[in-house]
Amino acid sequence: MTFAQLIARCSWLAFALISGVAMADTACDKQPVKADRMQAIGRDMIVNGVPTSVWGLEFAGSPSDVSNEFREFWTNEGVPAKGKRGPSGWLLSALDDTCHYVLTIPPQPDGAKTKGLLSVMQLSGQAVRHRIPDSVVPFPEGGKIISDVESRDPGQAGRTWLVEMSGRASDNAQRYSTKLSDEGWSTVTQAPAYRLDGSQRIMGNAMVMQRGSDRLDVIFSDRNGQTEAVINAARNR
Repeated sequence: MTFAQLIARCSWLAFALISGVAMADTACDKQPVKADRMQAIGRDMIVNGVPTSVWGLEFAGSPSDVSNEFREFWTNEGVPAKGKRGPSGWLLSALDDTCHYVLTIPPQPDGAKTKGLLSVMQLSGQAVRHRIPDSVVPFPEGGKIISDVESRDPGQAGRTWLVEMSGRASDNAQRYSTKLSDEGWSTVTQAPAYRLDGSQRIMGNAMVMQRGSDRLDVIFSDRNGQTEAVINAARNR
């Protein structure tokens, strides 16, 4: 996973530890495996146009035990479930009407509790309504959207796009900064973006822009002869 992809996945997700709490705030609220601990990674998200919740889970049993319990639950529900085990761990899924449950379990250290990630997607086919509409944020010219994630907290909404485009990161960053300024955005800061490995090597260009209650945090980075841009938009309500 690239640095930009990591930011795109992690930005604006609400992290809160909970224990033994049902996912009752969504229409897709079944718990196919009983977890010792649950961590809400994203309780109210829209991922590429699909309402989604993501939970970090910890189980007392082994990955095999978890897989068996997952399959048994859906058998009792009369819902077909699929499972696959490979070098990257376990992948378990079930489609219950319009609710798609996917449990991923990476390889676990010997003797450790089993940890997994459960994503629940509501595939209703109905159009979703973003709290940060597409019209709020201008995109870099020639950019192709790779991923689009929105999360909503009580006092703030956030939306993150991963965008790819041709050309150098520095050139694209300059053009984008000019475009935003022409559309009424004010520059809060612009600076080089450094790698997170402690090397202090510059990986691209970063900027923070503001317009009213909307804020943009943007990182442009060079990637295999192209530019990768992570655009984080936040709106305070």
